[in-house]
Amino acid sequence: MKTIQDYVDEIKKASDADWQKHGYDMTKAPTFSIMSGSKFHKIVITTWGSQSVHCFVDRESGDIYKAATWKAPAKGVRGNINNDRKPLLGWDFYWRR
Repeated sequence: MKTIQDYVDEIKKASDADWQKHGYDMTKAPTFSIMSGSKFHKIVITTWGSQSVHCFVDRESGDIYKAATWKAPAKGVRGNINNDRKPLLGWDFYWRR
């Protein structure tokens, strides 16, 4: 079973690969952090000094949710951190459901 840190490491790796593919300055690449709540982990992306929610991860099941707001996930599971196919890696964040 993967940990939330494993998932964030996967997100960062995919993000960095996309950043390099487009030839962006890697010293300014997005960073990701975890803010843990009672029910969800909030994955926060920081780009150019601005923060936004990348996604929410259910602490019990590992289900991945798109963010509806800064404080709440949207309805509908987008994937699971333990599955091989994770739709919220890289910059193709939400095009698959």
